[in-house]
Amino acid sequence: MYERAFDVGWESLSAEEAVERMYALGIATELGHEFPEERKRLRGLASTAYERSVLDLAFEEGRREVRDVRPEHETDEGAWEELIEAADSPAPARESLSVDPSTDVPEVVDRSGALDGFDIDELGRLRFPSLLKRDEE
Repeated sequence: MYERAFDVGWESLSAEEAVERMYALGIATELGHEFPEERKRLRGLASTAYERSVLDLAFEEGRREVRDVRPEHETDEGAWEELIEAADSPAPARESLSVDPSTDVPEVVDRSGALDGFDIDELGRLRFPSLLKRDEE
């Protein structure tokens, strides 16, 4: 399963790819397919204890999540597909996430009309209010 989804002959990986692979290794390990050399190579990419702990957390998270999902599937392959292969499905198109700010702004975020009735220029709205100023004697 792991070899099918990930190339084990990699030379270098980004931090994000390493975390993703470590998560998948946790899943594979819990399903009975261990890759100790791959895990050791991934941990070797970390240059600090913090980075190693992040990788270890991703591994443990994969193991935990497969325990939650496994009872819902008849086979281990089904659990793998749900957690790894289904997660690789493409994100929604950017166009579907676009918003027209001229029409889609909620009223709460829109400009308040509290000062519209007063004859104050734009800079006057930014100045300190006269009722809060000390009287100079």
